Amino acid sequence: MLAIAAIFAVGRWFETPRLWAAPVVSSGPASRISDPDIGGERNAVDDPAAVAAGDSLRDTDVDGAVRLDAQGLPIPDRELRRLFDYFLSRSGEQSPEAIRSALLEHLQSRLAPPALATVLAWFDAYLLLEHDSATLAQASDDREHTFARVRSLRRERLGEALADAWYGEEERAFELADARSKLLAERGLSEAERNRRLAELNAMSADATPQAAQLDEALRQNREFELAGVDAATRYAEREAQFGVQAAQRLGELDQHRAQWQLRLRSYAAQRQSVLADNALSQSQRQQRLDALLARFDANEQRRVDALTRNGKLPGQ
Repeated sequence: MLAIAAIFAVGRWFETPRLWAAPVVSSGPASRISDPDIGGERNAVDDPAAVAAGDSLRDTDVDGAVRLDAQGLPIPDRELRRLFDYFLSRSGEQSPEAIRSALLEHLQSRLAPPALATVLAWFDAYLLLEHDSATLAQASDDREHTFARVRSLRRERLGEALADAWYGEEERAFELADARSKLLAERGLSEAERNRRLAELNAMSADATPQAAQLDEALRQNREFELAGVDAATRYAEREAQFGVQAAQRLGELDQHRAQWQLRLRSYAAQRQSVLADNALSQSQRQQRLDALLARFDANEQRRVDALTRNGKLPGQ
């Protein structure tokens, strides 16, 4: 379920968080925090924001955890990212500021101020990275090239160790799935050789976590739905059978947001082209009209539209 929530969170658009500096964390022996007051792996949501009427996290358990090292400092591991993703599954229901406040309220009485400041700094960094990664993904249809650019961006921002801790599992799952797809498409292989190499890949895949595998499967399935033009009812039925009701609902909502975004993009692209083709306009008039069209998007969306425009990815380009 969390992997699906992560897709939903990444697929939505966030306000740009504040600039950040990565805190220094001790590399001493780690201790797993089992006290529910610290955040354990499955602890009841007890902050007011989480039980507000209409909140999708109401009556759910917090997923993820804060782990501390021997000096009591938080460790930026996959468990922490799971905690971030859990709160970010509210995206679309609450503003980024409200989500951050909910995380703060959940942890404020549980962590010492220095540790809390560190976790919030990593949360801000995570939001900014996910935002910029989504921009890269929207600007290119080349899945493999986008993966390479996003992977590089993660290490540029976070460093090798933290990037691997947060993203290594799903990156390896992607690479294995891509290798499998290329192998199946490769011509000139005997059936025996193809089966032997597939068996090797399957053995490697056995090391991937179920969560990473679920994430890759959901992304693959969604691409197939888009290419085949599968209707909403069929998508929901297949997703419910494979991932469960909540995941099917979240992915359906993401489909709707994507469809609405594409409609807005097509309208913008058509009107932009009309302005550019109007020879009666002066340069300043043309720019004013283009600025007015762009102003219909919020600040984050404007960066997204600009990236698509510069890369020739607007509808009709």
